[in-house]
Amino acid sequence: MGNTSKKLAAKCTLLTKDEQKHVAATFRAASKNSERIREDDLIVSGKVDAVSLEKFWGPQIDPRLAQYLTNFLFGSGQEKSPSVDFNRFAELYVYNVRGTVDERMMVTYNSLGKDYNEEIELPYQLLREYCESIASTYIKILKSSSSKRAQTWISKGFRGRACHVQALGEAVAASIGGDMDSAQHHCTANQLSSWLQQNTLLKQLAELVFVNLYGINKKQGDESPTPMPTLPSLLPLPEGLESMPDYPAFIDLSHIVWLNSHIPQKYQHKWRFLFSSHIHGESFSTMAGRIIDQGPSILIIEDNSGYIFGGFAPEAWSLGPNFGGTEDSFLFTVAPKMRVYPATTYNDHYQYMNHHTKTLPNGLLMGGQFNFGGIWVNADPFGEGSSAESCSTYRGYKRLSREPSFRIRSLEVWGVGDKPVIDKDSDEREVSVLDTNPEAKAILELAGRTRHSEGIREPPPL
Repeated sequence: MGNTSKKLAAKCTLLTKDEQKHVAATFRAASKNSERIREDDLIVSGKVDAVSLEKFWGPQIDPRLAQYLTNFLFGSGQEKSPSVDFNRFAELYVYNVRGTVDERMMVTYNSLGKDYNEEIELPYQLLREYCESIASTYIKILKSSSSKRAQTWISKGFRGRACHVQALGEAVAASIGGDMDSAQHHCTANQLSSWLQQNTLLKQLAELVFVNLYGINKKQGDESPTPMPTLPSLLPLPEGLESMPDYPAFIDLSHIVWLNSHIPQKYQHKWRFLFSSHIHGESFSTMAGRIIDQGPSILIIEDNSGYIFGGFAPEAWSLGPNFGGTEDSFLFTVAPKMRVYPATTYNDHYQYMNHHTKTLPNGLLMGGQFNFGGIWVNADPFGEGSSAESCSTYRGYKRLSREPSFRIRSLEVWGVGDKPVIDKDSDEREVSVLDTNPEAKAILELAGRTRHSEGIREPPPL
């Protein structure tokens, strides 16, 4: 058996030495120790045989993706081959994991049953289903993973439901035409090429899927969804959920993957649970106290119509009369559709939070102007919000909530990345500011973060 692996590996120079043994082992399992995989090993009467697939790919693969992969391996139509050799099997892995744009285009065309020809347009619906099958397979891999990271999210109610997985696939495909909400029917080769170069989420999903399907560097007890240590996980490590036995999840595993892929990579490894209106109460003071000085964060809101949306704040929240943030800020929706609206740099109205002032609005704002914000959360009474029809701060913006004014059904804030270390000197300078703003100081006291000139008292653990 060892000699067979060496002979197989020697046939494909595209693989690294370490990859050769893993791909050869997967090929051996699929081919039943022969030098070719027969279509009958994968397909029975033209339909995917889930029982056969479980022998070497497990229950993780979406049946549609299995069909697309057999299209690539065996071909379609009159040129269909009854079997495939090791080279072709290895190419499927290499092209998806680190292929050039031309190689990835060939994989896409062939998988969808088309010859790679720049004159041929791909039906958009077919491309969308292809993206959905990759997203679905990735979520299946997460759900069947033994990693503590994945299982913590899942155990707290982040299920990876089919409707949200479908929305994730739709969002990945929708960017191919430029305007994500315009009707699309066909995709040209030029559009596909540009899309494959720019769509980093699709590339990451494909890499993670094929690394898992081919068992590359698989290790027992691996903590990430992918066994490849060189690839960052799209699923962050959750911190602060373990002590929440009745955590009321209102977003999905697919939503986390979508949002995490859009924040700066240096923050993607961890999400820190900071505030929930269900757990900590409907109090603006409590929310403010729990999110101040916590570094970059994601605000997520569900309105009373079931629309879910929010914003990424790239700087720590603070109370005051001025706007903060940077052009890394963006607004988003995750239900009913997944969309992201990046900064235009037209203005710097990225994040604002104030309370107990008489001359300025009291509440939280992301984008736009006072009374016309992309997101406005009222301080008093808490639970009321609004989303403007237009917002020049963010590109492509469309109203986030179903209605311009809404009631908040759920509101959460997550810190992203590691918790920032507070510099003592800068903290002491802030004391004088707090002394002139007793309302702000009271908010900090409510959250257990009172500052003293001789040092800092840390907040109670979440």
